[in-house]
Amino acid sequence: MNDMIVKGKLVGAEQLLEQVFDADSRPSIRWLRQQTKAKAIPFVRIGHLIFFDVDMVRAALSAKNLVAGRHLMTSRIGV
Repeated sequence: MNDMIVKGKLVGAEQLLEQVFDADSRPSIRWLRQQTKAKAIPFVRIGHLIFFDVDMVRAALSAKNLVAGRHLMTSRIGV
């Protein structure tokens, strides 16, 4: 069995999107369902209902979707 410790409050899909994303950049419910189906974000299933822990979702999104910037060279050899 998959053991997962939930520390925060469980919320539904609409509440998750409201708490994690800004209103101007909020993805759709369809996107959230696709991520849930692909198991890209953690969720808790109770019967046929699906709930999310906001802190766990934030951690998963930042770990998987963080893009590292370019490193600029501060000194050039021979210049």
